[in-house]
Amino acid sequence: MRPYQFENAEPERQIMIEHFSGVDFSTHSTKADLAHSPDACNMISQSTDFLVKRTGYHRIVKLNRPIYGLYALPGDEHILVHAGDRLYCMNPSGSMSSIASGMNTDFSTAFLMNGCLYLLDGKKYRRIEQVSNAWRARNVTDIAFVPTTTIAAPPGGGGTSFEAVNLLTPKRINTFVGNGSAVQFQLDTKNIDTTGISATVDGVAVSVASVNAQTGVVTLAAAPPNANGLANVAITFSKSISGAADKINQCRFAGLYGGKNDTRVFLSGNPTAPNCDWQSGLFDPTYFPDTGYTRVGSDASAIVGYVRQYESQLVIKEGGSQEATQYLRTFLLDANNQAAYPLKQGAQGPGGYAFRTFASLGDMPLFLSADGVMGVFGTAVTEQRSIQRQSRAVDPRLTKEENLDKACAIVWRDKYYLAVNGKCYVADGRTYRADGSPEWYYWDNFPAISFCIFQGQLHFGTEDGRILRLCEEDEQDAFLDDGQPIDAWWCTPDMPLDDWGREKFVREVTPILMPYTRSSVTVTYETAEGEILALSRNLDLFSFVTLDFSRFTFHCQPGASAMRVRRRLHRARTVRVRIRNDKPSEPFGLLALGVRYTLGNHGI
Repeated sequence: MRPYQFENAEPERQIMIEHFSGVDFSTHSTKADLAHSPDACNMISQSTDFLVKRTGYHRIVKLNRPIYGLYALPGDEHILVHAGDRLYCMNPSGSMSSIASGMNTDFSTAFLMNGCLYLLDGKKYRRIEQVSNAWRARNVTDIAFVPTTTIAAPPGGGGTSFEAVNLLTPKRINTFVGNGSAVQFQLDTKNIDTTGISATVDGVAVSVASVNAQTGVVTLAAAPPNANGLANVAITFSKSISGAADKINQCRFAGLYGGKNDTRVFLSGNPTAPNCDWQSGLFDPTYFPDTGYTRVGSDASAIVGYVRQYESQLVIKEGGSQEATQYLRTFLLDANNQAAYPLKQGAQGPGGYAFRTFASLGDMPLFLSADGVMGVFGTAVTEQRSIQRQSRAVDPRLTKEENLDKACAIVWRDKYYLAVNGKCYVADGRTYRADGSPEWYYWDNFPAISFCIFQGQLHFGTEDGRILRLCEEDEQDAFLDDGQPIDAWWCTPDMPLDDWGREKFVREVTPILMPYTRSSVTVTYETAEGEILALSRNLDLFSFVTLDFSRFTFHCQPGASAMRVRRRLHRARTVRVRIRNDKPSEPFGLLALGVRYTLGNHGI
């Protein structure tokens, strides 16, 4: 009789995931490596190899108006708030004082220079300054620099051209050399305004007898003395030019540049001149010469933002046209020893899309394009620049977002935060993928429409008027989003577990979790048949602070906690494991994940 042969038992196998990186939405869920997740939310890297649930945010105040801009004022003791059509000054406790109205109901930007903050909202160019320990907003047109356009002219006119007309003010100054008898002085322009005319002789105000606005002749009440060739007469007058101030008032964003130092401001974003920018005077954002504009490429595409790198400035334009999307601006002194800023056309590549997404992560400038987040690479030696995509891992979701032009971004604590449509895409500048791009993470329920770093902490404004602050881990209720729980999860790829052609029997899953005084975990399997609950358990450390007899524990060891999931999974083609925490006020951290399994004897 022939003996019966038993089949050999299939050996038990195990995989262990000990290193966790960011998400990968660009790779098929069966092809992603085990360190990346095809579906994770509200997780962030605590160090370089394990993940934790992101902290939530606390509400500071609600204004019932969209928060179009938040800016830390000089001294870092107050925040400037652009809410609806109002401008407020807010202290850290949330106390507000209104300092301006009539603001443009659209997103604004700002820059700092000379101890003041300059605000651009596309309607009025304002300076925010501190006077007698109080902050106030002033229209720059009211305090703009008055240029001396002509110097040392004889009474009949002429002289030497000196400073260009300031677009922000109709006022100008001409200086003359008195001859002891002349009372009439010919200005350097005609058809002047009939008001706002004054004169001084040797710095002392004198009377103006009459003005011929059409010819530009000013008659003084008495003849100034002979100055023996020196200019002793100064006449201040105005000549209004329609639309001149609006060239600056309607700008939306700025770039500081001056060669080796940020000595000047370049403004752009005016919808009536989308390919133009205007440069300020030296360290003077109240002076924009009418000769200091540059047409960057054709008007078929608009300037979207500026990138400062080494001793150059890169002007980024929209994509989609047949021209270059980047122009290199450099600094030099011309033959008259005057500052000049020549432009050099760069490559035709991905263009900018949202002017509030320009920020530098480490030494790499980033900005949003229609194809994803782009990084600017270059060298100071050759002055060559290249733009490369840095967000391939999240582009399948990011590029499908609506209203990408309204996205905003900021860099804080080595991370680039890009918010749009209530989501946040986070690039971690501490860890990079094999292709050189940073690791990315995905958050939801993050309604930021404007960002600000104030007193070292990240603040943001929302469409419904809330001003929120991202919590620190050790704060009370740090893991609540304005009182609501945070749903965070990490999901493995669809794992074939060594063999595509055989069935799998998962015998045990072991997540290694971070211990907290109060935490919990839910583990599910996901197969072609649906989601299967494998484990739902509390994971608490004993603490008198959070003592709750309904979830009492003797667990006191503050080390890694391994939880065995004994729910088995049979005849699976691929295996996906989801680790989740959605409980209010509970932190959550994932250190490692083990899966024990055997292969079936039959193919699928």
